[in-house]
Amino acid sequence: MKEPGKQSDRKVIFAAAVLLALLFAFAGYRALRHSAGLLLGDFFYPYLALSQRSTQGVSEQALLLLSRTELAAKTEALIKENREFAIRVKEAETLADENRELRKLLELPPPSGWNYHAAQVLLRDPMFWRERFTVSINPDSGITPGSAVISAGPDGVPALVGIVSRVGRRNAEVETLFAPSLRLSLQFDNGGTGFLNTGERQPAAGKLPVGHMPVNQKYTPGEEACSTGYEAGIPRGILIGTLSTADEVDPDFSSAQHITGLLTPKTDFDNLRHMVIAVPAVPPGRETEKP
Repeated sequence: MKEPGKQSDRKVIFAAAVLLALLFAFAGYRALRHSAGLLLGDFFYPYLALSQRSTQGVSEQALLLLSRTELAAKTEALIKENREFAIRVKEAETLADENRELRKLLELPPPSGWNYHAAQVLLRDPMFWRERFTVSINPDSGITPGSAVISAGPDGVPALVGIVSRVGRRNAEVETLFAPSLRLSLQFDNGGTGFLNTGERQPAAGKLPVGHMPVNQKYTPGEEACSTGYEAGIPRGILIGTLSTADEVDPDFSSAQHITGLLTPKTDFDNLRHMVIAVPAVPPGRETEKP
């Protein structure tokens, strides 16, 4: 007959062993997911891509169910949208020609060019849903860590999603604006600057902390913040978000040189699917020198 004390001790030891095993499994997952994630993603790419193909197949079948009248209406809407885009492209080309002419007159070097490669969300970790995810890429795209990831916002305006942190052969890991380790310079409409995920503010739900904002600038809630172009892999002028709140400091009674605030990102991080990744047309350090 087993003694009650020994049986109770065995249950405690068993429970402790299970708890330790779970802790080691969680720690191992956190430690290995970065190093092995891309390798496993490349190995299991055909299986991970099945979800993309299934989604595309469902979309195609849904399109076949539309009537001719509905298809004609959608086609007319797309034609109208393409015409508007063509006008915008022409305006942008005119501005680009004027910019090149002014740079030539001022003897300034030509601006950096960019290539854009399409990408699609391949895998999202539920534990880090807004902080990082994996996208499928072309093996010969030339994407490197630090490349900007851009997606269209709710109003169709391109907005920054984050940057590429790791690159595999067929997939890449993206760190979003919500990743605590991401540091990014930004510029407001009023000319003020700041840095993402810095300062004394704590992250709020759906908001991004911004620090090192010069106190001598006037900040208005709702004004837009864009990328500065100081980072090598991020084009200048990409919309990041809009200012929600900023600290109010009276310079007569405070010696603070900088304030902090909260930013509302423009991208809808809960409904990300298609995006583009920016790659410099000329690799950094190999720009054409002025003769």
